[in-house]
Amino acid sequence: LLDTIMAGIKSVTIEAEDYETLQFFRAMRRLYWHGERRMTAMERFGLTSVFAREYPKVKDKPEVKKIFKKVQEYRAMLKNYAINDYRVQAVDAAGDSDVNLLGNGFLWGMIVYRTVMLLAYALAAIPGSVAAAPFFFVSGSISAKKAKEAAARSSVKIAGRDLMATWKIMVSLVFVPALHMFYTFLLFYFLGETAAIIYFFFMPFVSLLTVLSFETAMKLWVSLRALTLAAIGGETGMKLVALRRETRKAVMKVIKKYDWDRSLKDDAEMKHIFRRQGSSIDQDELDTCMG
Repeated sequence: LLDTIMAGIKSVTIEAEDYETLQFFRAMRRLYWHGERRMTAMERFGLTSVFAREYPKVKDKPEVKKIFKKVQEYRAMLKNYAINDYRVQAVDAAGDSDVNLLGNGFLWGMIVYRTVMLLAYALAAIPGSVAAAPFFFVSGSISAKKAKEAAARSSVKIAGRDLMATWKIMVSLVFVPALHMFYTFLLFYFLGETAAIIYFFFMPFVSLLTVLSFETAMKLWVSLRALTLAAIGGETGMKLVALRRETRKAVMKVIKKYDWDRSLKDDAEMKHIFRRQGSSIDQDELDTCMG
């Protein structure tokens, strides 16, 4: 547990020029690792650090700029279809015939069911969202301004998301109770004491329902996009698998050409990744990587 916590702390100290570059390092790590098990937190941090540390030395090379664009293209496609890289990797490892294992009938049934659930949760979230609209506007404006100022003053922060979350919490401690009392006063003034008392004691539960409904609706929306993609057919899935294979080969070719992962060989805790990675590449792919 402590190792996981330390790796999480270290992962936010990886320096990058911007957020997209940081995501590029993380994508390279996922493409580099081809093992059957998932990497530990320390392994993820160590491998990402290797790519980040060596990047300034090779970032101006034409091949590196090319794979940067290639990786960004792959990430954009994953984002468009709301699919994680590990799912594409799993399909790639299982074989092309396993892209759609559930069958179209089951998938379309799930699409209809989740669409109905999405509409229900969306309707349940409307009252609380409307009531909380002033808070969203004020907290969003203040936190975004503070995060932008912090990112400009710091050489470590990229987007200032930690400070943005902190300011949203600080604003909520003052603004949410004040907004709740303001709405209670309005109800008391226009509808009387009974309505104000009911609102005062039951609105917190409505707010909780709004948060839970919104979170569930977002998860349903993401799953619907993936389910629709799978139900329409395997063509797009095949494009993702093919693009991942192509991107990985391009990444490995550049890594091998510039010996980007050489520091792994001298690290007692990371050299097993170098050995495992080398043994996971078939001969044709190795010939391609080595040029």
